[in-house]
Amino acid sequence: MLKSSEIRAVTFDKTMRGYRCEDVDAFLRKVADQVDDQDATIADLEKKLQILAQRIEGYRADEDTLKTALLNAQRLGENVIHEAKQKAESILREASLKAESLTEQAKGQVLEQKMELERVQSEVAHFKASVLSLYKSHIESLSTLPGNEPEQPEEEEQPEETEQAQEEIALEELGEESQEGLEE
Repeated sequence: MLKSSEIRAVTFDKTMRGYRCEDVDAFLRKVADQVDDQDATIADLEKKLQILAQRIEGYRADEDTLKTALLNAQRLGENVIHEAKQKAESILREASLKAESLTEQAKGQVLEQKMELERVQSEVAHFKASVLSLYKSHIESLSTLPGNEPEQPEEEEQPEETEQAQEEIALEELGEESQEGLEE
């Protein structure tokens, strides 16, 4: 491509029948000016193109940064989810073990309480039986003692019934007292 300085430096030989020198020089100046304008426009466009190229490079760098950030965010999210799942599984395992332990402890305590209840019931039954036999022996020994009893056959039957009623009352009172003693 020709430069404006080359166009201005062009000279033609003069001949007799040639073009007028002023017209050719004017045309050459005009062409040189247009080439200067085009060169200026091209230079301006080249500057703009460089600016655009720099911006594109910046956008590409930003794109790479965004891709990297997105990948990091995805990895972080996956790690958080993975850690949360592991933590949840750990908590569930611990809770399950603790529940099993508490269940076993409760079963052991229930068994101990049942055994204690059976032992206490056995002691109460034994105590009740011994007290009843003691009362019976006392009542038998009291009935053998001579007393001021009137000699009426009908009334004799009534005292036996009274003695039995007294035995039952005494046994009931004894049972209530023993129950109160156990409750204390």
